[in-house]
Amino acid sequence: MSMDTSDAKRLISMNRIFKTVKDRQKKNRCKIPDLDERVNRLKKVRESSVGNSELLKTVIESLESNGFRVRFAEDGDSAVEIVLEEIGDSELVVKSKSNLTKEISLTDKLVERGVEVVETDIGDRLIQLLGEEPSHPTGPASHLSVEEIYHKLKRIRNDLDRTPYDIINFLLEDIKESISRARVGVTGANAITAEGSILILHNEGNIHEIIRGSEKLIVVVGIDKIYPDLEEAINSAKIQSFYATGNPVPSFIEVISGVSKTADIEKRLYKGIHNPREAVVVVVDNGRSYLIRNGFKELFYCIGCGNCVINCPAYSVHGKEFKGGRFALYHALYNNNSDLKLCLSCKRCKKSCPVGVDIPSMISRVREGNELYNFLYSHARWIVKSFYLSTLSLWLKVGGVFVNEDNEGNERSEESCGGKGGGS
Repeated sequence: MSMDTSDAKRLISMNRIFKTVKDRQKKNRCKIPDLDERVNRLKKVRESSVGNSELLKTVIESLESNGFRVRFAEDGDSAVEIVLEEIGDSELVVKSKSNLTKEISLTDKLVERGVEVVETDIGDRLIQLLGEEPSHPTGPASHLSVEEIYHKLKRIRNDLDRTPYDIINFLLEDIKESISRARVGVTGANAITAEGSILILHNEGNIHEIIRGSEKLIVVVGIDKIYPDLEEAINSAKIQSFYATGNPVPSFIEVISGVSKTADIEKRLYKGIHNPREAVVVVVDNGRSYLIRNGFKELFYCIGCGNCVINCPAYSVHGKEFKGGRFALYHALYNNNSDLKLCLSCKRCKKSCPVGVDIPSMISRVREGNELYNFLYSHARWIVKSFYLSTLSLWLKVGGVFVNEDNEGNERSEESCGGKGGGS
């Protein structure tokens, strides 16, 4: 039950950042007046799409019709082998953030096979350089304070300054240099649609750079990310952006409906004009079909916003020991490395999920032991760690110790849609 001080400081830092996201959600809620209607639409679409073999067949046929090469991977190892085949003799790959590629350990396995993989998302590149584990699906470095980042990166670059922008610029230089050399880019996808389109949302612009700079684009996507049309996929993207970051829309929504082409010569289509000249979609099952058929279909309604994680009181005190919300169950089913006995059965994950995925019920079905024992055990552990973290947080505040304050100053300068100090 012990926790060292450094881990505790990271949890305190992470929880402060999560509070920032929740505050931003409250402030910007009124910017999406039809949010409830959009959420209800999304629920219906996820219920009808996930596990729909006919829709998946249509999506794949349309992708191929639009010029993508589609390859199917039964499991994670097969997906890795396909990506390796597609990479060919390229020694460098630039990659964007993707929960699925983390699930199948794509980066680690490519590196083991001699391929240099550079994560192009700032947070992912940071934890890659520091050898850390991600703490949130859309904010992988949420557990790291600026101070800790600075001291660790100083080992890589001696002249680094400690301001967030200096750290970001250092990471950007590193990422851009890799993008300029790479011929192959790998991304995930938020949706693939029945029109044969791929939808990817992001805020940093790195995915645009990968698409524009890569001769070959490899998109790795799960069979659960299917949508009947682009309109419903964009609706999902808006909801994911709001719940993941508190912003009503992401900075960028990439829609890719084939390789570059022109019809400017006699109205005939000529492909491969600009990058990417070749695009491959690797559609991955990796146990999804089995789980969908055996009572866990609802698990894949998830849109990956991570709102369950930032509202999970068990994750707030246990961190990586209990992955939080939907991801705790997911890691237990796939990797057996999330202690489900730590779940408090508080149902906050279900309440905070935009599509209402009933994670608590599924956790109860999977975890071992008597439910009364699990309830008492989880609450006892939570009380002890919460008291320790609260005491340490107060001590750090009184002592003036820096624990990720910078973001809060930036948030205070923003105005809500209800005016300064307003909101809903």
